[in-house]
Amino acid sequence: MKKAIQFVLPLLLFTLIISLLCGCNEDEELHHKVDDVLEQYNDLEEKYGQLQNQLQDVQNQLSGIYDQVHKEEVIQNPDYSNEAYEKVKYIDKVLPDRDCYHGANFKLAQKWIEWNLLEAGYKASDIQYQDVSIIKYEKKTTDLKTKYSQANFSTDGKNYQKDGRDYVEQENGEYVKVTIETPNIIVTKKGKSTKQIIVGAHYDGTGTGDNGSGIALLLTTAQHFYSIETEYTLQFVFFTAEEYGCYGSTHYANEMTDEEVNNTLYMINMDSLVCGDYCYLYGGIQDNEKQVVTKTEAFDHAMKVATKLGLTFKQNPWTWENPAPGYDKPEYASPSTGDWSDHVGFKMRNITYLYMEATNWEIPGPYKEYDGYGETVLVGMLMNTENDYLEYIETYFPGRIQHHLSQFSQLLNGLLIQTEF
Repeated sequence: MKKAIQFVLPLLLFTLIISLLCGCNEDEELHHKVDDVLEQYNDLEEKYGQLQNQLQDVQNQLSGIYDQVHKEEVIQNPDYSNEAYEKVKYIDKVLPDRDCYHGANFKLAQKWIEWNLLEAGYKASDIQYQDVSIIKYEKKTTDLKTKYSQANFSTDGKNYQKDGRDYVEQENGEYVKVTIETPNIIVTKKGKSTKQIIVGAHYDGTGTGDNGSGIALLLTTAQHFYSIETEYTLQFVFFTAEEYGCYGSTHYANEMTDEEVNNTLYMINMDSLVCGDYCYLYGGIQDNEKQVVTKTEAFDHAMKVATKLGLTFKQNPWTWENPAPGYDKPEYASPSTGDWSDHVGFKMRNITYLYMEATNWEIPGPYKEYDGYGETVLVGMLMNTENDYLEYIETYFPGRIQHHLSQFSQLLNGLLIQTEF
């Protein structure tokens, strides 16, 4: 446009002058007309310069608006993976044994989690320890003080005998009934609404991936969201006793009132986020009779948010039309998964869930089944093995921990700042 104007104005001037020369006989009249044309040309050139300046001002304003919008997008979609990675390293080095019954670092892990929350700004009243009671039957010869050294426990003073799968009271029975108490850790971040999102990860175990990674991302996110205003109330929950049967999360879900259940938009479960080949999302309840997966609202929502953020996640690939190799129907239909982690208790309360995990569903696991336990093509399964520690993971998969944490962190933050669901 600018070049066109620069070309047209002189051409117009030349044309007018030639026209005047051809149509005028008197020198004085000719000079006057040439002067008029030159004056008009100068006026047009001045206006053209003014228009150029105005155009530049508009371009500068648009550039400023773009920069501001881009800056706000970055602020609204933070990535806390570097901080989470530092916590993974700390957990691996200082808190490797978090077995909730007898782990040498379990109680220290509780103190470390609480200390980090308080340092972030939470008050002691924001943090709740929720006792979870677990009943076990142990032989009377068992050294209970050693086996349950990191938990509170008691017996009822009676003897029991095993009868099939049950235990019945018997005077000379060889078993005692043991009640173990171990705590969930709950921190509440109030939002504008009483509607809530529950974000959980189990903090028991002995693995860096399972579930040091979940602890690290959950704690880092809770710290940052202390100072972020959110539409919904956030419940960050560190579950105990997942490795022994999801006792902590099931207890939490069962203790929820009907009002709390109705106010819960969905639950997010983070378990084993860094070892597997790919980042996966799951959700829903499988209905084999109707061949459909229901209650996928949280999963669907997360996939939409991930797409907007430019993030890519996989889902369990097996369906009724495409069952896993060796099956005529899916054992776990996409996008759902198995009942083996802390989402289960919430699923039983009819609360929709989103489950985050890193694994690989497209290779067979240790039992030759395509159930997500294969985890990696290169070295197979790491969770629940002696190889689930930082040095081993980073030797075989350099950069994977940071990459996966970044994926899950960005999605988690994107979900928690949403104002609609």
